[in-house]
Amino acid sequence: FKTYNTSDGRFAAHIGPYFIKNKFPKTIFGTRITEKQSNLNNVSHGGFLMAFADTVGGYYSYKTVRKPIVTVTLNSLFIRPVPVGSWVEALGNVKKSGKNMVFIDVDIFAKKKLVFSACGTWQIINIDKA
Repeated sequence: FKTYNTSDGRFAAHIGPYFIKNKFPKTIFGTRITEKQSNLNNVSHGGFLMAFADTVGGYYSYKTVRKPIVTVTLNSLFIRPVPVGSWVEALGNVKKSGKNMVFIDVDIFAKKKLVFSACGTWQIINIDKA
């Protein structure tokens, strides 16, 4: 894994760091759950897992269409708690790409066990008209 220098905005830089390996479309993201990403139960905060999945989905969307994109939906399932200190890895899967939208599934694993799953939609935008 190498450090992922996020280009998806300033927020991800505050909640990371994220790491990355392999070339698209077999890219794997990784991160270690620290106290800053946890809740009072000493497990990963659900909002952190959602933000991590959003970064992964955004990466996969952008790599698919090579155009600016924004998240439209992100439906999330919290399957298992992830204790502080855990290393997690995330995989994306492009389900469909169209003229205006990209549909991505993201799964997050800890110790090879599924801990979180999301499906999302990213919209291709024209930032010149925004």
